[in-house]
Order: sequence, then structure tokens, then C-alpha cells
Amino acid sequence: MKKTILSFILLGCIATSLNAQQFTEYLVPAQNIFSPREFTTGDIDGDGNIDIIVPENTNSSISVLYGTGDLAVYTPIRHTLIDPTVSGNMKPWAVILMDVDEDNLDDIVFSNYANTTNATDGVYWMRNTGNRTFGNVQLIRFHDRCRGIYKANFDTDARDELAIAGDNNSNGNLKILNVTTSGGATDLLSFQANRRPLHVTSTDINNNGIQDLIYSSFGTGSESDNSTSSTNGVKTLQSPSFNFGISLITNATHTVAGTRKTVIEDFNENGTKDFIAVSAAGSTTSIKSYNPSQGQNSHFLSTDGSNNLISIASGDFDDDNVSDIAAIDNVTNEVILFPNNATSGVATTNITFGTTSVLSSNVDSPTWIDAVDLDGDGDLDIIVGNNGSGTSPSGFMTILRNDAIVLSTPEFANESIKIITSDTKITILNLPSTVESGDLYDISGRRIRTQELNAQQNHFSLDGLQSGIYILKLSSPNASFNIVKQ
Repeated sequence: MKKTILSFILLGCIATSLNAQQFTEYLVPAQNIFSPREFTTGDIDGDGNIDIIVPENTNSSISVLYGTGDLAVYTPIRHTLIDPTVSGNMKPWAVILMDVDEDNLDDIVFSNYANTTNATDGVYWMRNTGNRTFGNVQLIRFHDRCRGIYKANFDTDARDELAIAGDNNSNGNLKILNVTTSGGATDLLSFQANRRPLHVTSTDINNNGIQDLIYSSFGTGSESDNSTSSTNGVKTLQSPSFNFGISLITNATHTVAGTRKTVIEDFNENGTKDFIAVSAAGSTTSIKSYNPSQGQNSHFLSTDGSNNLISIASGDFDDDNVSDIAAIDNVTNEVILFPNNATSGVATTNITFGTTSVLSSNVDSPTWIDAVDLDGDGDLDIIVGNNGSGTSPSGFMTILRNDAIVLSTPEFANESIKIITSDTKITILNLPSTVESGDLYDISGRRIRTQELNAQQNHFSLDGLQSGIYILKLSSPNASFNIVKQ
């Protein structure tokens, strides 16, 4: 069993009101992007820098923007997608990183959304062959109008499954696939969801250790698998039965349906997961939240139809240990922050947000937003994909580097925390009494585990996780540590 001891001087974070001056804006890369859609991030070449993997929807290609350690400079390499089945152009929509062949190198997995019922629709992968090279495109599974894709452990084994969504108006479908190391797939779940499922994510709703599937629904049609769920909104399929139907979480009651993306956090610090969705269509657009005690609530509303919030990201952007919301508006071309009014560790009934602020007015027809710690300083940075306007290619990526102020505090300046990692767990020594919990994130910034911590319970399980780099974030005071699992 390999062990690594990491020792850090704990730094407390001074929380300040968030404003545009806390972010430094970059436009990247020199290579323009063709219609970026649902991009992802990760250290795909293993050099310790976060890379950005961008599906170029109108160019039959995927560009990897390799990080250099300088957020203003990325090395772009474009990979042309050659359809292995038919001669038509590919239209990649969403992309994730997944070690399909279990060789400890993340492969590129993407959905192909041709917007017609033809053979090019489906989910595909490109094997990572090292040294920033990839093998030919290989088909995993045909899936009509495939858009949303997501990986998570939806059963009790140690391997992630692949969730995919096809948003055909008359025959929308969700599938969870068991993917073999050669790229073959069998259905773990097939569910008819005719209200055009788009974005897919997951959370452990009932805390049984198994991920439940969450999807955003935004179109016409009825749910034949559940006649009571004929409205748009955020919906869930709970594990482990995979067979007991769909449960409506929140509606998006707009003239034209438009629920695009869902984020899941404990926004009101009451110990229960909350769902926040962006709904952008018709004459109104809003951010809506749902929690069991409060129900549904609209937090932003435009009655004149001049705004169009189409994607959101969640994260602690101001270092106060509660999750905020960042959204993009592709009419006003703005990145907007919704600061969470909650206080860390203090449970409240309602989810409320403070005064919104515009973090950038320079984005151009933005399509997708994500929050990732790109530079490893413990603060979440913001990435936006821009479709652009004018001659093609006109798209680009915008990075907002979080420059939140971090200062040491006398109470903790001389206190050293030691982190010991093994194959199965993290042990935290010299844990301050103020630390009540910890969150474990993968290198792309996705939170994968949460655990209560104290002097007696100072272990964090790594069971079931693949080898790689993770980030452990402790609560009160705010401190983050890079974790390497062998």
C-alpha cells in the first residue's frame, strides 16, 4: 500500500463582497472555435495543468486547449472527427472525459447531435494514446438526437456508467449504459422521456451511496412512462431499482419550454440537496430553485423577454463556504453572478440570493458556462463558451480568473494540517476543531463526495475512485489540498 504525506500551512480566507474587480478576463485561444457547445475540463495529458476540451458543433471537430500554467495562454490542438459509419459530418454537442479502456488515460467521449434521424446520432469515443494523440472515432451506441451525456456510478460496482439523453420531440429517450473496456455497451436503463431531455447530471438523493439520475426536460410531448409528468422542468430517476418511474422536481412554466441545465448543491445549508435550474425561453426567463421546505421559487425574472439565461454553474465564488450561481445571458452577452445569502453551517428554510452583479459584458452569444479551479489557487474560475457572431469561425472561450483575496489569520497561521493518503482513504491529522466537514472534488471541479469530520472521524474514503488527482476542501476555515490517489 502506497502512502503519501502532504503537509500544508492552513490559510484562512477573508470573504469579501464579490464584484467584477475580483476577476481577470482572458479570451482564448489564438485558434478560433466553431460553435462551442457543452465543453468539459481535466488534465488529459497528465502535465498537472487543467485542459479545456471543446466540441465544435459546426466543424465536425473537437479542440483540446492544453493548459500551460498561464490562464492567458493555451496550446490548442484540433481533432477532426471522421464518422466511422456514414459519410455525413459529425456535430459534437457534449463531451466528457472517461477512461473507457482502463489504461489510466482519460479518453474523449462525446455525443453527436445531427438534429435529424440519421445514423450519425449517438455517443462516440476517441482512445487517448498518450502524447496528446487520440485514436480514430469509435461508436459506443446509436442514440437519436443525442445531446446530454454524463458519467457516474449508478449501481454498486466500482466502474462508472454512461448516461445519455436523446431529445427527439416524439421519441425522447434516456439510457444508462454499461460500457466495456473495448467501447461496447449494454443497457442498464432505457426510459422514454418525450419532453426532450437535454442536460443530464446526478446526485445521491436518498443518501444510499448510489447516484440517482437527474435530467432537464424542455420540449413538447408526454411522458408515457409516467402519465403525471407531462410538464417541463427538472426530473429524477432514482436508483437502485431503475424501474419505479419518474418524479417531478420542479416546473418551468413558460410560454415555450426552456429548461436547459440543472445544478445541485445544499444552497440553504440545511443538509438537504437543492436543485436550481435555468429556464430560458418564450416571454420570460428565470433561475428557479427547489427545496423540500420552500418548494419552487423564481429568483430572476424578465417579463419583457429581453434576457435569455441559457446556462448556469454553481460554486463558492467568494470564499464564504456557501455555493453561489453564475449564469450567462446570450441576449445581453453578460456573465451574471447570483451571490448566495446563506451563511456557512447555518441552516435556513429558504434559498435567497443577494444583489446580482455583472462579471463580464464582453462575451458574444455565450452557449455554456462551467466553474473550475484552473490555476490551483483554491478559488473557482469561470469558463464560458461563445458562439460568436460574424464570419465563421467566430467563436472563442472566455476565462474569468477568480482573484478573491486570501490572507492568513492569527488563529490558524501556525497550525499545520497533515494529509496522509493511501489506496483506500485520506487521513487528516491536526484537524482544527472548527472543521465540521470536507468535500472531495475531481480535477474538473465536480464534487463527488461529502463527509462530516471531527477529531474522532478524521478519515475520508477513497473506495471506488480511480487513480488520479483530487481536491479535498475543508470547511471553516476554508482550505484546499491536492490529493493524489495511486
